Amino acid sequence: MTFKRMYHSVRMLLSRGDYRKAKYLKKHNLLGGMGDNCKWGPWLLPLYPELIVLHNNVCVHKTCHILTHDMIDAFLKRAMPDAGLVSGESLGPVEIGDNVYISMDAVIMPNVSIGNNCIISAGAVVTSDVPENSIVAGNPAKVVGRFDTYAAFRKMFNKNNPVFRNQYLPPEIAEEAWERFRKKHNRAKK
Repeated sequence: MTFKRMYHSVRMLLSRGDYRKAKYLKKHNLLGGMGDNCKWGPWLLPLYPELIVLHNNVCVHKTCHILTHDMIDAFLKRAMPDAGLVSGESLGPVEIGDNVYISMDAVIMPNVSIGNNCIISAGAVVTSDVPENSIVAGNPAKVVGRFDTYAAFRKMFNKNNPVFRNQYLPPEIAEEAWERFRKKHNRAKK
């Protein structure tokens, strides 16, 4: 790890909040590009960060991994020395479009472009380009839904749900939510 990368990683470890980390990355031009209103959760700076481009309104979860390289060529050269393989890293850029949410434990591999208005679900391994307006899940990631449809459902079903800060939920609202849940599931069982 180079001193510069280690220094910036320590500074990011000390930063509190995903918006502050993103602001730090943008201020020091550590990524290949970053738009407005981005959130960066990972504490460590990835290897070759200049190959990562984030557009506007991108949210990257803390445990997400964005890879810009792989070491498979070096491994194969050591595993099969007589095959005449070239040793070294394979590098590739990662571009993430506008309005993209990358969930926990997702892995974005090199040479991938994620279109605008996308959700990468938890644990997804993105090995190829993600089309615009889609939700992907799985290993390898496949399109499982549409972003606009999901947003419309969330808007439709969350009209009555209050928004809380600091994860405090008053007991009367919790009881009401459990009652709705029980009624819904009792109807489904009949």
